Amino acid sequence: MSTRNLKFLVFDLGGVIINLDTELTIREFARLGRVEPDFVKEKYLHHDEFKRYETGAISDEEFRSFLRGLLKFDGDDKQLDDAWNAMILDIPAERLALLKRLREEHGLFLLSNTNTIHMRCVHERLALHGVDNFDPYFDKQYYSHLVNRRKPDADIYQFVLDDNNLHPEHVLFIDDNADNIKGAANLGIQTLHINKPTALMDFFNG
Repeated sequence: MSTRNLKFLVFDLGGVIINLDTELTIREFARLGRVEPDFVKEKYLHHDEFKRYETGAISDEEFRSFLRGLLKFDGDDKQLDDAWNAMILDIPAERLALLKRLREEHGLFLLSNTNTIHMRCVHERLALHGVDNFDPYFDKQYYSHLVNRRKPDADIYQFVLDDNNLHPEHVLFIDDNADNIKGAANLGIQTLHINKPTALMDFFNG
């Protein structure tokens, strides 16, 4: 795929810019609740409260209360937050350098399904690189819990397009989730599926 006609790049966060391993969170929740990881995984994939938290429909306190009930756990907030954040790994410096290089020739946007607890952790990881937010890397950032929409629903992609007067054929959307890729493609947006850790750097440096 050529980027010649792609004026705008829309990046996912977890699994694209930040290394992510959801199995670590599943394992930690299973440990806290003394339940099987498969039980946690099924709830994580299908329970509406996780989606509601990502769209800002419930608060941090309400989310923690849900987790306590789900896991039959009566420990403190920090244990829950640490388990929830276990999936968030490092931010490779080469990816941040790539973003700065790409921004010289493209409009760059961030579009992430996320939440307040995760973003506090993300900013801690970012601080290791000497910055406290993503402003140096993106023209605008869209977080599901702040715009009250989430991928792969069509309205979140349309929201980004409309907010910036973008034509879908001039936009490349980059995500590690196949459903999110399909959601963007349905609107005529060009897509790049990050299906291995080196895919991002391979595409732009190839």
